[in-house]
Amino acid sequence: MGGHPSASSSNTKTRAIFVLAAKTPPYNVYGNPFYDYAGYGNVFSVNEKGGLDLNIQNYEYSPNSAIHGMVFDPTETYIYSADMWGDRIWTHKKDSQTGHLTLVGSIETPVSGDHPRWVEMHPSGKYFYALMEAGNTLAVYVIDERHMPVYTHVTFPLIPPGRLNRKSYRSDVVFLSYSSKYLFATSRANSFDLTGYISAFRLSAIGSVEQQMFLMPTPTSGGHSNAVSPCDFSDEWLALTDDHKGGVEIYRFHEEYLARVARLDIPDPGFGMNAIWYD
Repeated sequence: MGGHPSASSSNTKTRAIFVLAAKTPPYNVYGNPFYDYAGYGNVFSVNEKGGLDLNIQNYEYSPNSAIHGMVFDPTETYIYSADMWGDRIWTHKKDSQTGHLTLVGSIETPVSGDHPRWVEMHPSGKYFYALMEAGNTLAVYVIDERHMPVYTHVTFPLIPPGRLNRKSYRSDVVFLSYSSKYLFATSRANSFDLTGYISAFRLSAIGSVEQQMFLMPTPTSGGHSNAVSPCDFSDEWLALTDDHKGGVEIYRFHEEYLARVARLDIPDPGFGMNAIWYD
């Protein structure tokens, strides 16, 4: 991890947390450190076999930043970063030849202490969604002519509103479905005595949220994960990982109803942060 000279030291708690691979030339890989000395993002080139080659850029956020998630716009010209500890959303522009990033700007979260953790972009390029870990909300943004997110003052709860202490929960991830007609988001509970939640949203053709369809409890707290992973070939199937008990579940999303259809228990300590559909 480049950037701050202490970031890669074994004497600090700085850790790699997120990686995003470009799908267009020059196919660079973009990564983020977390915890201490995490004020820089890292860009890596790849070799002809797709392996990491060189750390070609360390671009700056701010000294108190800790980026947890990133997403490209549909053209892979702009990249958006969720700064949990800085309470900001950052926009950078990618050079089409080198893949290097230059800063466009950043905005504060709607509420101080929201801690944006995960971001998603609609393929229309017009709507952008930020999941707030501490706020336990999904915030909706539009993208302006400068390619900056603009808050719409529309948020949706990711835990049941009005009766629960939001500090008992930490929201986790947000992902589009295969067709981009739906958006799924999850939250985790900080106590094994509570459950996490999964929610789904119906989207318009340009990405505005038409309806929050449900907010249903998951079987466990989710532990550190409770991460939903829609499949990449249909809207019908989703995976959910759980490191409370250790396992992965499969859900069927049919006629806008969600049902758990299978669970594989893997009671190995620390199992189950994220699932990837592969075939």
